Amino acid sequence: MKKTLIVTALALLITTALWSINNNSTTTNAVSKNINVEVYKNASYISPAYKNTFATLKVTVVRINGKERDIVWQHTYKPTELKDFPGVDKPMTQKISIPNINDKKEKLEIYYQVTYNSQGSILNLVNTSVIEKGQKTGKLSIEI
Repeated sequence: MKKTLIVTALALLITTALWSINNNSTTTNAVSKNINVEVYKNASYISPAYKNTFATLKVTVVRINGKERDIVWQHTYKPTELKDFPGVDKPMTQKISIPNINDKKEKLEIYYQVTYNSQGSILNLVNTSVIEKGQKTGKLSIEI
């Protein structure tokens, strides 16, 4: 009887120790992933055809773990007239840091939508970029 109690206690102790080690190893995979966003115009837009034409940019970062998806960051930039966007030599920049990403199980998808409004005529363009597992930084270049 004593032998059975000792074996059972030892098995329980080993199981608890292994569970603890496994649980700690999954939490140490949490990293921060950084995204560098650059926004710039690819034309001068000085033609009268572009007068009073505005662009609004919306950027959304989604965490993906298997089939689970959740928005971890989202920002809509104010509408700006096309001629007022900076050129490629001095882009508008923003650094986004997303903490607590499980690098072995999760990846990030970055969606951006540019909405052009030219005196009531609307055009929406959508694009996607991915920061894969094991990749700690990403760059998103958006041409207006």
